Amino acid sequence: MAGKEAKRFIILPTRGFVASETTGHATQNTLIELQHAGMVTLRHAAVPAQNVKVLASLHENGPKLVEMNEVQAFTLRKNNPGLRIVPEVFYQIARAPHFEVASGKKAFPTANLTRLKLTVALKKSGAPVPDVHVVAFTNFAKRIGAEGNTNAKGQVSLALPATTRKLEKVYLYAEHTAWPIIVENLQVGAGPIELPAIDLAFADSRVKACAPFSAGDGRGVKVGILDTGCGPHGAIAVAKGVSTVFGDSDQDFTDTIGHGTHVAGVIAAHSPAFTGTVPGVTLNVYRVFPRSGEGASNFDIGNAIDQAAADGCDLLNLSLGGGPRDAVIDDAIKAARAKGSICVIAAGNDAGPVAQPGAHPLAVCVSAMGYKGAWPKGAVQDDDVTAPAGKFKTYIAGFSNTGPEVDLTGSGCGIISTYPNERFAIMDGTSMACPCATGAIARRLAKAPAVLNAARDATRADQIAKLALAEAKDLGFPPSKQGAGLRT
Repeated sequence: MAGKEAKRFIILPTRGFVASETTGHATQNTLIELQHAGMVTLRHAAVPAQNVKVLASLHENGPKLVEMNEVQAFTLRKNNPGLRIVPEVFYQIARAPHFEVASGKKAFPTANLTRLKLTVALKKSGAPVPDVHVVAFTNFAKRIGAEGNTNAKGQVSLALPATTRKLEKVYLYAEHTAWPIIVENLQVGAGPIELPAIDLAFADSRVKACAPFSAGDGRGVKVGILDTGCGPHGAIAVAKGVSTVFGDSDQDFTDTIGHGTHVAGVIAAHSPAFTGTVPGVTLNVYRVFPRSGEGASNFDIGNAIDQAAADGCDLLNLSLGGGPRDAVIDDAIKAARAKGSICVIAAGNDAGPVAQPGAHPLAVCVSAMGYKGAWPKGAVQDDDVTAPAGKFKTYIAGFSNTGPEVDLTGSGCGIISTYPNERFAIMDGTSMACPCATGAIARRLAKAPAVLNAARDATRADQIAKLALAEAKDLGFPPSKQGAGLRT
């Protein structure tokens, strides 16, 4: 029989994140019946009893994560027309894409392959650089080549034809410690490939947009980061950290991927060597991505938005996207807004229309821009420069999604920030532009005590949104690319 395979769904009230006085009694009663995890038997008059496997419940009268097959889901909807039953969907971090070797049929006959070893080291010191994703093309136009990651000795072994004497183009995506660069026409056996080390005093695009930074910037403002977690890193103080990932055996908020730590550092890092945009803010961290590295569930994101608003976060940074428009996140953003909290969300990184949930009409959506040349010679950021140029030698990143939903633009190209275990990294994407904008908004909000201390309701949220867009710097791009401009 079709539809027998069990899937995960989310049950919502007729409207809103939680039921209200306008929700029908039958719907409210069903939500209450489903508030505890486990197998629940629904028994309604004139309707056959139905078993529902409840995995998690966020509120007595709010969202439930359940497991059912499609037939069971239809039966539940038929018998409870006031419920909304939506599928669980997933979102990805909004980091700029990397070039990859073409997938599918192997480009080289296996019999003719050899293992070509490359070594990657830091300039000047010669220290090996681990965790560099090396993508080597023998034919860049057709994306033919090989890729791999450097080991602790900075070495990578690539399966290439024995006749290979030159690599047309090599992308070296350093995960941390060094700048990612491009090498063209690399002669095989030419010696170690050298990457420029990260200099924390270097003026990247964030510094050019927002400096100088003061230790008190953002004081009194609470920011929630919904991401892969944060830390450990001595430059970041986390006031509250939780995991909202259902089913993860590890419920810690620390970061095993690195993305969330980078985002957090952009906003709130504070150390003698490196300072975020608003080091004075109170920082909450909500891990929404599982340890598996897979996408973040709409249920877990909705849970985090709900918790962050309840915790009194003024600004919620969501450097994620790419799923469909979804009722769970949609209603969570609306509910947060009604409690005086604003979601600042990345526009996305596939050079197309604004992705969900950044396109939400009640979110502050952020595209990515950069300053020309704000990186070492040969860095991969060269590839993302677009024309025409804007004011102050700016450009909208080639990877950035754009559209009428964009509210602001932020620095998203070649951004230096924190990385777990006391390291630093360079990242690109609307993922980075988003915290640059969040930090700038927090800095402005801290200087508006009447708004900051107002009753936590929709009017307060509207005032924060107005502050966010007011006084933004016009870079000369149309609103579909920059919104109101660059918030500094």
